[in-house]
Amino acid sequence: MKKMLGLILFGAMCIPGTPARAQEKSQEKAKSEEKAKQGIPVKVQIVLSEYDGDKKIASMPYSFMTITDERLGSYSTSLRTGVRIPAETESKDQKTTYLDIGSNIDCGVRNEEDGRLTVHLVFERSALYPGTPTGEEKLEVSRPNNLPLIRQFRTSENLIVKDGQTVESILSTDPLNGHVLRIAVTVNVIK
Repeated sequence: MKKMLGLILFGAMCIPGTPARAQEKSQEKAKSEEKAKQGIPVKVQIVLSEYDGDKKIASMPYSFMTITDERLGSYSTSLRTGVRIPAETESKDQKTTYLDIGSNIDCGVRNEEDGRLTVHLVFERSALYPGTPTGEEKLEVSRPNNLPLIRQFRTSENLIVKDGQTVESILSTDPLNGHVLRIAVTVNVIK
């Protein structure tokens, strides 16, 4: 009798759709979802280009590796590059403070179910204008104590791209000299 009951239970476990088989499928599905949530290495390239009319006058590439993360808005990579310049503050002690000039990039990438990638990017670029007017400026701007002006460019965006795709995501015009700034983002999954 016990032998017969054991054979019946064994046979029930082998039949598709039984609770034992459903549990196996559930465990397999959980393992595949866990693999999908693991980080995937991705190379991100950002190119900031500056144009004077149709003429490209500057191209600044930034390239780094990151890992995909399931949380949109989380940054797995931060890049800071530039210089600190001295600036005098107006006070009786005449102290010097330092300003950061350069590029700041925060980037996070999420792998979507359809194979595309969502890139969350915060890009900030600051640069010095010349200390004396060059005649290129389209707007009259006062320069206190003949100190240089600092140009600021900031963007925060979410891009949806395919592996290997390049997207020109931002185009902005500098109000002082009319130069056009463009950002192109390329994402490649590392296999």
